[in-house]
Amino acid sequence: MEKIEDYEKNIRILLVEDDYLTQVKLVKILNRVYDDIVVAKNGEEALTIFKAYHSQNKSFDLVVSDINMPIMNGINLLENIRQIDELLPFIFVTARLDLETLLQVVKLDIDDYILKPIEIEPLLKSIEKTMRKSLKRKENLNISQKLCLSDDLYWDSIEKYIYKDEKQVKLTKKEIMFLDILCRRINQVVNTEDIVYTLWEDDIEVDSNIANLKNLISRIRVKIPNLNIENVYGLGYKLRMKHE
Repeated sequence: MEKIEDYEKNIRILLVEDDYLTQVKLVKILNRVYDDIVVAKNGEEALTIFKAYHSQNKSFDLVVSDINMPIMNGINLLENIRQIDELLPFIFVTARLDLETLLQVVKLDIDDYILKPIEIEPLLKSIEKTMRKSLKRKENLNISQKLCLSDDLYWDSIEKYIYKDEKQVKLTKKEIMFLDILCRRINQVVNTEDIVYTLWEDDIEVDSNIANLKNLISRIRVKIPNLNIENVYGLGYKLRMKHE
């Protein structure tokens, strides 16, 4: 089991702030504890950075973002990130937060918000609390043998089988491999290229293998109609775990 101190020390934070002086202050505060800080000046730039890291199988452990920014605000950024990663911890730092905005961001599952002017201790305590919660969630996913995908579907991560109404669904080897890839990164988008490489690593015909992947997914959808395999355009595929 990973120690919380080691986990916190090595996290990568995406910091999004349009005001330069506030940005500098936040970086100075965060660098007291964390080494890996990536900075963006608005939501659009942050989303571009996030997608670039994701395409290289690199991930952020936390986003700390302002809300009111030019080009793309923090809420739109969060909405876009949630399409790719539903579990990524997210903290808003903002000058004000009215009730309507608060209700909107709560629906998008933020972890916390800090009001400006920023004080060191509340910000660092918020990050520490958020990271502890995130680590616990990851550990629970890792030790869970059964992933509930819907009311009558679950994936057994040890046996590598999917069950419908407690009966094992017959799948081919590659169909099982595909579902295993998605279940290992449940609620997150897995790049199409990564899936193709894993399933057909000895075959360099990328275009034909992408077609093969689409056919494979079509066959799975016929066998398991209520399995929610999402195609996130231009990025890859995602499988959702049912929220209790």
